[in-house]
Amino acid sequence: VERYIKRKLVESCVKNPDFIFPEKDNKKAYLKDMGKNYLKAIIVEEEGNLVILTAYWFAKTRLKRYNLN
Repeated sequence: VERYIKRKLVESCVKNPDFIFPEKDNKKAYLKDMGKNYLKAIIVEEEGNLVILTAYWFAKTRLKRYNLN
Protein backbone atom coordinates (compact mmCIF):
# COMPACT_ATOMS: atom_id res chain seq x y z
CA VAL A 1 0.00 0.00 0.00
CA GLU A 2 2.78 2.46 0.93
CA ARG A 3 4.52 1.92 -2.41
CA TYR A 4 1.33 1.84 -4.50
CA ILE A 5 2.06 -1.69 -5.72
CA LYS A 6 -1.04 -3.71 -6.49
CA ARG A 7 -1.48 -7.00 -4.67
CA LYS A 8 -1.90 -8.87 -7.97
CA LEU A 9 1.56 -7.73 -9.09
CA VAL A 10 3.17 -8.94 -5.87
CA GLU A 11 1.35 -12.27 -6.12
CA SER A 12 2.56 -12.64 -9.71
CA CYS A 13 6.12 -11.92 -8.59
CA VAL A 14 5.98 -14.59 -5.90
CA LYS A 15 4.13 -17.23 -7.94
CA ASN A 16 6.16 -16.80 -11.16
CA PRO A 17 9.47 -15.06 -10.40
CA ASP A 18 12.10 -14.54 -13.07
CA PHE A 19 14.86 -14.85 -10.46
CA ILE A 20 15.17 -16.02 -6.86
CA PHE A 21 18.20 -15.05 -4.79
CA PRO A 22 19.21 -15.84 -1.21
CA GLU A 23 19.27 -12.89 1.18
CA LYS A 24 20.36 -12.50 4.82
CA ASP A 25 18.68 -14.35 7.69
CA ASN A 26 17.16 -17.17 5.57
CA LYS A 27 15.21 -14.71 3.45
CA LYS A 28 14.87 -14.85 -0.32
CA ALA A 29 14.47 -12.15 -2.94
CA TYR A 30 11.97 -12.85 -5.72
CA LEU A 31 12.31 -10.67 -8.82
CA LYS A 32 9.81 -10.31 -11.65
CA ASP A 33 10.51 -8.33 -14.84
CA MET A 34 7.84 -5.66 -15.13
CA GLY A 35 9.20 -3.76 -18.12
CA LYS A 36 11.21 -0.73 -17.02
CA ASN A 37 12.07 -2.23 -13.62
CA TYR A 38 11.83 -5.43 -11.65
CA LEU A 39 9.39 -5.93 -8.84
CA LYS A 40 11.34 -7.31 -5.89
CA ALA A 41 9.64 -9.15 -3.03
CA ILE A 42 11.51 -10.23 0.10
CA ILE A 43 10.16 -13.55 1.34
CA VAL A 44 10.70 -15.73 4.40
CA GLU A 45 9.34 -19.23 4.84
CA GLU A 46 7.56 -19.90 8.13
CA GLU A 47 6.08 -23.31 8.89
CA GLY A 48 5.89 -24.18 5.19
CA ASN A 49 4.22 -20.89 4.22
CA LEU A 50 5.75 -18.03 2.27
CA VAL A 51 5.47 -14.71 4.09
CA ILE A 52 5.96 -11.51 2.09
CA LEU A 53 7.95 -9.08 4.22
CA THR A 54 8.15 -6.25 1.71
CA ALA A 55 7.93 -5.48 -2.00
CA TYR A 56 9.40 -2.61 -3.97
CA TRP A 57 10.55 -1.54 -7.42
CA PHE A 58 14.13 -2.51 -8.26
CA ALA A 59 16.07 -0.88 -11.10
CA LYS A 60 17.36 -3.29 -13.74
CA THR A 61 20.74 -1.56 -13.65
CA ARG A 62 21.18 -2.75 -10.05
CA LEU A 63 21.27 -6.41 -11.14
CA LYS A 64 25.04 -6.12 -11.54
CA ARG A 65 25.15 -7.06 -7.84
CA TYR A 66 23.85 -10.50 -8.82
CA ASN A 67 26.22 -10.83 -11.82
CA LEU A 68 23.42 -11.29 -14.37
CA ASN A 69 24.26 -8.44 -16.74
